Formats: sequence, structure tokens, C-alpha cells
Amino acid sequence: MSLPYGPPQPVSPLIRGIRFALLLAGIIYARGKQALYNSKEAQWREDEAKRKVIRDRENAILKAKLAAEEKENVRLFETGKLFETGDTGHSTSTGRQNGCH
Repeated sequence: MSLPYGPPQPVSPLIRGIRFALLLAGIIYARGKQALYNSKEAQWREDEAKRKVIRDRENAILKAKLAAEEKENVRLFETGKLFETGDTGHSTSTGRQNGCH
């Protein structure tokens, strides 16, 4: 079987040298970019750790507030005062208001 364009020709040493130089330049460039991205990522992780501490503190305060509200609602439910209205005296727990069924 013969090749359609004949046998392969040898590559010029100039072209080989340029290709090798560009390969090395690409590797050096990629290492520099990787170092830059690693430093940015490390800074972002530090900032995120600081934000996490603040976020956790805020969530703890919110959870404590919600727990206190829930505890108060449970107390009102157990005493029967949760469903009392101040002005009409009717219970709203059945869902019937103003004669609606």
C-alpha cells in the first residue's frame, strides 16, 4: 500500500526548535497561572473561614431566638391561650370565622 502523498519528509530543525521552545513557554506560562490561581484560592478560603465564623454565630443566635419562640408557643398551647383572641373571645382554631364553614 502506498501513501497518497508519498513518503513523509523530514521536519526542519528550525521548526523542531520552535515547537520545542513553544512547548516550554506554554509549560512555564501554565505554572505561573497555576501559582496565581492557588494564591487566590488560598485567600478565598481564608476569607470564607472568617465568613463561616460570622455566619455560624448569626445562625446560633437565630436558632436560640426560634427555640425561645417555639418554647413560648408550646407554653401558650399547653395553657390554652394560643388560640384566644383578645377582642371577640371566639376560638380561631376551627377555621370558622364570620359564619363561614
